[in-house]
Amino acid sequence: MPIDAAPSHRYPTASATVALLLLAAGCAAPETPPTQAPVTAADAVAEAHAGDEAQPGTADPGDAAAPARADGATADAEPLVVADGSAGATDSTQPKDSAQPPPDASSQPELASADLPVDAPKPQPDAGSRDAGNASADIAPDAAAWDVAAADVFVPAPLPTIDPEPAPACAKAKASADYFQFLDNLCDEKQLPKVADPEFACPVVDSTATATLPGGGKANWLPPTAPVTYGDLGLQAKLPAGLLISVVSIRRVNGTPHYRYLSNGTAETPVQPWSTTKFLAAANAAVALRVASNYKVGLTAQVGATWVGDLVTSLVNYDAAPYASNSLGAWFHDVGGRAKANAMIGAGWLKRPAAETFGGNYGSAAPAALGYSFKEAGGAAVVLAADKATGFANNLSMHTLAEALKRLVVHRESADERLPGIQWPDVRTLLYGAPGSAKYGAWGGLSADTGIYLQAGHDIAYLDARAKGQWRVFSKLGLGTKGQFVHVGYACFPVLDPQGKPVANWGREFVIAAHLASGGANWAERDRLLAKAYRVIVPRLIEDSL
Repeated sequence: MPIDAAPSHRYPTASATVALLLLAAGCAAPETPPTQAPVTAADAVAEAHAGDEAQPGTADPGDAAAPARADGATADAEPLVVADGSAGATDSTQPKDSAQPPPDASSQPELASADLPVDAPKPQPDAGSRDAGNASADIAPDAAAWDVAAADVFVPAPLPTIDPEPAPACAKAKASADYFQFLDNLCDEKQLPKVADPEFACPVVDSTATATLPGGGKANWLPPTAPVTYGDLGLQAKLPAGLLISVVSIRRVNGTPHYRYLSNGTAETPVQPWSTTKFLAAANAAVALRVASNYKVGLTAQVGATWVGDLVTSLVNYDAAPYASNSLGAWFHDVGGRAKANAMIGAGWLKRPAAETFGGNYGSAAPAALGYSFKEAGGAAVVLAADKATGFANNLSMHTLAEALKRLVVHRESADERLPGIQWPDVRTLLYGAPGSAKYGAWGGLSADTGIYLQAGHDIAYLDARAKGQWRVFSKLGLGTKGQFVHVGYACFPVLDPQGKPVANWGREFVIAAHLASGGANWAERDRLLAKAYRVIVPRLIEDSL
C-alpha cells in the first residue's frame, strides 16, 4: 500500500471511529495472519505506531475534550497449567512466591521483601531457558576480561565538527504529512552495527568516576546504590521550549556502572508517554511467564507457531506482519497483568511516586488468534489466563522511561537494578528479538526501532569507525494525537584500538528520554526540532563536555 494511501490509525480511537476510518480507506484490520507476503518497509508505515489508548477518566494531557475509553471487559479467570500439568492459581490470585524455585545465591542477590509488592517474584536463575545450564547467563563480561588498550598508546581520530542542522529532508519526508524523517526513518538513514552479537556487553571502560568539566568544576558518576540527584543540563538556550528530558550518562568503573543524571528541570514531570512504554509491557509479560512456569518459560517461548521474540520485534518496528503494534501492546498487557505493570513502576521495581502510573492499552484489542499458551523449544510450557481488567492511565516521567531502559540494558552488570523475576534471555529478547529469527534476522527487538534521533545526533559513520562496528542503540518511539513526539533510547559508542581493545576513558554510554509537545509550524518541523535537540546533547556527551 502506498504511504500516502495508508489509513491514518496511529492514534487511539473508539472502535466505531476506527471502523469508519478503515472503511473510508478501503481496508480491514486482519484478525488472523494473512496469506500474502510479509509487509514491505513502505507498507509498514500504514500501521499505527504511536497510539496509546486514553484511560477511563483520563484525557490526553492538554486535550480536555479527549474521550475516556475503557480497556475492555474483565474476563473470567481461567486455571493456570504449568509444564507438569498441575493446576495453579491464576495470575491475579497467585499466592506470594508460589511456583518459584529456591533462590540461587550464586545467580542473583535476593531483594528485601519490603522492596517487593505482595506477590512479586524474587530474582531466580535461568532454569529451563535456552541458556539452561549456563550459570553465568546473567553475568556480563567483567571489566578485567577486557584487554584494555593504554590511553597513551592509542588516540582515536579527532572528533568531527557536528553541524547543528540534521540531514535535510528527502523527497519522501517532504511529501508525507503523517510519517516523519527522524521518528519513522522515512529517508532510510538508519544504520546498524556491523558486528552482531546478542551477548554483547558494552566495551566502555573508565578508570575513574570523576571528571573535570571544560568550564571548571568536577562531575561525579555515582554507583547504582546512590540516591538519584539531577544536575543541570545547562543548555536551555540551545534546546526547544517545552522539551521534557532526562539524560543518564554511564561510566563503567571496575566493571560497575556508575551514573550521572542531567536535565533541564523537567525529568520528573509525569506525562502521557504514548507508545514508548510498550517495551515495559513486554518486560512485565516476561516476569509473569517466568513466575507462572517456575522459571521455565519466558519471552524465549513460542505462542502457537510464533516466537514471542518476533512479536516483540513487530511491537517495535510497526510492520503489522501480521499483527498491529498497538494490538500487540494490549496482548503483552494481557499476559503480564495491568495491576502488576503498575506495581512495577512503584514498589515492585522503580519506586516511582503514586502520580506515575502504567497499564493502559494502546487503542486496539489484543489479537484473538494468538491465545495465551506458551511453549519453549525444550518442551516446557505454560498456559496463562488473559488479564482483561481495566488498566491504569499511562502517566510517566522521562526519568522513569530512561531509568527503566537503562536498568534492563545493564541487567547482567548491575544485579541490584534488575527487574525482579526477569531473566537475561528475556532481556536479550527485548533488545534483539527472537534468537536466530528467520523472519527478522539479528536486529530485532528494541534495535529495530524506526526512531533515529540518537544516531542522527552525531556523525554515525565516525562513531561506527572508532567502535570497529561494535556499538549499540536500543530505543522506542511514541507519538501522541496532538503531535507529542516522545523517544527513549540507550546508546553504547565505545572506542576500540586497531587490535579491537577498548581504549579507557574514551567510549561513551548513555540514555536519553525526551518529550516535545509543541514547536514548529507543523509536525514535521517538530520532528526536526527534536532531532536538532539531540544534535545539541549527543555531541557534548561524546566529547564529555556536559
